[in-house]
Amino acid sequence: MGETSAAPGAVLAALLVTAGTLAGGCSRDGGGDMAAPGRTLPAPGERPAAVRMGTTARGRALVDEMGRALYRFARDGRGRPTCRGDCAAMWPPFTAGRPPRAGEGARADLVGVVRRADGRLQATYAGHPLYRYVRDDGLPTEAEGHDLWDHGAEWYLLDAAGRPLPPDGGGLRRVPREGADR
Repeated sequence: MGETSAAPGAVLAALLVTAGTLAGGCSRDGGGDMAAPGRTLPAPGERPAAVRMGTTARGRALVDEMGRALYRFARDGRGRPTCRGDCAAMWPPFTAGRPPRAGEGARADLVGVVRRADGRLQATYAGHPLYRYVRDDGLPTEAEGHDLWDHGAEWYLLDAAGRPLPPDGGGLRRVPREGADR
């Protein structure tokens, strides 16, 4: 009989250690930047969420990386999200594991995050927490939540400067459901 080869598990472990050592000094985002010590890089294929300008049914407005409309809740203070519980079920906070990047047309100096009461990071633009609207059905051009009164305040789409888009002209609409003004 011939020599006994190393156990397949030991070979795999050695390869993983070597690959990890080689990859440790490389950036995975293709930008060429070295990761700062202790900074977590995204997994392969994972990119941070993006905030960008896009075309919606209401005009050019702030959208996420998939083109879905992002909204500002007038009740929120700068950097203080107040939409929780039933409100957050209808208007899910635009959360991310790390700060989003500024995409096409968005100003990088206006993109940020705030920590929600549950510990998650919520994207902000010009200091205003951002949300999606469940009735937009996930279609990139929908923006049914603009100029809508729900959960005690108005919801708006934002322009590139972080200002609310003008009203539709048909007057402030209310969400057609019981308990909308909680």
